[in-house]
Amino acid sequence: MIFQTLFMGIVYLITFKKDIFYYSAYLLAQIIYFFWNAPNTFFGINDNLVFDSPFYLYANTPLIIITHLLYIFFLLHFFSNLYDDKKRIFLIRLMIGISLLLIAISIISVYTINTNQYIFYLANLFSTIFSIYILKDALKKKTATTGWIATGIVLNIIGNGITIVMIILERYEIHHLFTDDYPLFFMRCGILADIFFYLIAILKKWNYQEKQLAVQQVEKLLAIERIRNKISGELHDDIGSTLSGVSMYSYLATDLLEKGEYGNAKKNLHLIQSSTNEVVEKLADLVWSANPEQDSLQLFFERLEQYGFDMCKAKNIQFKSNIFIRNVDLPVENRYQLYLFCKEAINNAVKYSEAGLLELIVKESNHLLEIYISDNGKGFDVESIKRGNGLNNMQKRADELGAFLEMQSKPGEGTRVHIKI
Repeated sequence: MIFQTLFMGIVYLITFKKDIFYYSAYLLAQIIYFFWNAPNTFFGINDNLVFDSPFYLYANTPLIIITHLLYIFFLLHFFSNLYDDKKRIFLIRLMIGISLLLIAISIISVYTINTNQYIFYLANLFSTIFSIYILKDALKKKTATTGWIATGIVLNIIGNGITIVMIILERYEIHHLFTDDYPLFFMRCGILADIFFYLIAILKKWNYQEKQLAVQQVEKLLAIERIRNKISGELHDDIGSTLSGVSMYSYLATDLLEKGEYGNAKKNLHLIQSSTNEVVEKLADLVWSANPEQDSLQLFFERLEQYGFDMCKAKNIQFKSNIFIRNVDLPVENRYQLYLFCKEAINNAVKYSEAGLLELIVKESNHLLEIYISDNGKGFDVESIKRGNGLNNMQKRADELGAFLEMQSKPGEGTRVHIKI
């Protein structure tokens, strides 16, 4: 156990994993307990001299309670994916509260009635209940390596249980080898089994994490490939066709200037200017969407807010935004489509709604993102309106995102676009 404690301590200094730290501390506490409860075996000191001392009476049971607490901390951190932070903090505080209460009662019991044996049993009972509770959740969620760690926990519990039985038998004057000379034998066997299966569980867990990391790297490469294909498609289909139009209009403008038709040539030059501005804007959006530094919803909606403000300002429309989100990541492949969707909705409102107010509301909770783009304009009949490119593009982008899209509007009552992803 001393060797395992040193080994786990070295592993912790390499990995800084909290479950290994608490397991090392748990083993160290167990070592102190074993040395402390076998002074004659290890140090040649008379057992009664130690067991009858006030320090032993006051400190032995609190040491057991702390040992059990460290084991529960180890389980909570080993199965860190079982509970969210709020639930885990609650369980930790509950265990600390129970442990402090048991320690206080133990000290008071020694002081008043000169025994605290029942606290020893309570500490083991609470530790067993918490271990089974965590193990139940781990088995329910089919957490990786649960089987190995479960075996260690069960054997540890059995070892503690048999040891308690040996102590009780000794109290009732039933004497044999284990009650008199080796009362902690079964507890030690349980801990050694726990160490053995925990080491297997660590190796299995690390192997599983390496595989998961490899899968994530492959998924990241595939995501980058999808982005490249998307950008290539956008450049070829959308921007490419616009540039072809610019080339055609430039030839027409040149031909019209040679013929002296300056009015018509000027119209073509305006079309060229409009088209090139559109290309510049689309290229800027593509470059921004592929930038890994923009992988947060906060930055995403800051850009969208600025776009909405600029568009509304040009038409003297008041723009409001209420954004309730945490700073979480947004997948790169979704960011561009979602941004174009929101731009399309804002564009439609600014161009056709004749509104005095445009509002952007964003909510995010439990991995669900909801966006509302509303105006107080003239509205329209959703059922009878002829769907143009704008509405069709919005529906297409929502489908590509796998998002739920809802559009609500009535003549004279404004319009609200709602997307949920």
